Amino acid sequence: MIERVNPVVLRRILLIGLAVLLSSCAMSSSQPGWVTGDLTPEYSKKNFVTAIGTGDDLEAAQVAAKGELSRVFSAQLKSEIELVDQESVVGDRATSSSDILVNTRISTAIELQGAEVPLHWRDPKTGEVWALAVLDKRKECLRIRSEGSDLLTRLDALSTDSRTHPNPLVAIRAAIQAAQVGADLDLLQARSRVLGSQCLTSRSISTGELKTRVDRDLRRLGFVVTALEVDARSGKTIGPLPQLRERIAGNLTEMGFQVGPARDTQDAQVIAVDARLRLSRVRRGTEWIEYRWEGSAEIGDSESPGQAIIAVESEGAESHPEDSTARLRARRKGELDLSRKLNESLKTFLAEG
Repeated sequence: MIERVNPVVLRRILLIGLAVLLSSCAMSSSQPGWVTGDLTPEYSKKNFVTAIGTGDDLEAAQVAAKGELSRVFSAQLKSEIELVDQESVVGDRATSSSDILVNTRISTAIELQGAEVPLHWRDPKTGEVWALAVLDKRKECLRIRSEGSDLLTRLDALSTDSRTHPNPLVAIRAAIQAAQVGADLDLLQARSRVLGSQCLTSRSISTGELKTRVDRDLRRLGFVVTALEVDARSGKTIGPLPQLRERIAGNLTEMGFQVGPARDTQDAQVIAVDARLRLSRVRRGTEWIEYRWEGSAEIGDSESPGQAIIAVESEGAESHPEDSTARLRARRKGELDLSRKLNESLKTFLAEG
């Protein structure tokens, strides 16, 4: 015997099935094309750099999309930087390696200021949020042009100072900073290439030539270091301090300077470094003997004898039961501290401006 189905129940079953079917169709059809890489003309590859990111919520998806956009841009930028670096080389001449010469490796881990996230979509099945990050090539090119204009103005001023400033250390500093600005312009040029545009105004001097100038100027400059121990009371010279001299000379050499007469006879410049250390015994009324040091060091101005470009001072004390050991410890500590402070001050001077 066939049991008849209640028409009301049958109607409900049909309605539920139809709702499920429509819901399934709506889910599959609601997925936007950009999720699968089918971008609309509004955000075409011709006018935008794009990337997709996902996350558990909208904020996480937006951060992921911007991060992926930065990685996509950086990956393309890295190869362009290598090409720009090769083009900036002047002949086959390589510059010397030193702490003060600009580092040619440019970091490509950049944060794109003009990145936007105009589109997002939540997957109704998983709840995962998708986001599309875009970088407008035209706006980015204008931003590069503005940054480049400021850098070119600064480069012209630094190049002039490097050639004409009477203070040799100021001239060296300007040359170093000009090379650093050149490297920044190389990075902007590489970014421009990624966008497929010529956003920068051409410049008359390459980064390779700027670094070659630094190397040339370093060879024309020589430091003559004098390190003496002087009597704390009378100020008369007691004798030389060879270890202090070697410490100062070693620091200068590591930075790329030469110690001694300049190699080039034409336009050669010599800068004097004068270091003094004074030791005095301190009466404490204890079995331990204490010696105090007072040190001073100056890098002189070759254009103005008697004046210093950089001046530092150092002081402190060391103690020991033995008189000779206490004095030796104070001398060594004073030499180390004085040479360190002079080195730090010179590096700070070269980084200023």
